[in-house]
Amino acid sequence: MKKFTATRLAAIPAFVLASAGAAHAALPSGVDTAITAAQTDMLAAIGLVIGAMVAVWGLLKLASKLGWR
Repeated sequence: MKKFTATRLAAIPAFVLASAGAAHAALPSGVDTAITAAQTDMLAAIGLVIGAMVAVWGLLKLASKLGWR
């Protein structure tokens, strides 16, 4: 098996980082609008889920304080 020096081993991640680049493509306006609408809907859904979890936690805390649980 061939031995690799530290400089050759360091060249591997350097090559990977140098060859990786961000791809920026122009999206059609319909796709951009749909992504924005979906993002708004998802934020609303996440807010509702978090609100429901806080309500359940509050009710469980109240039940434990009142001795129901």
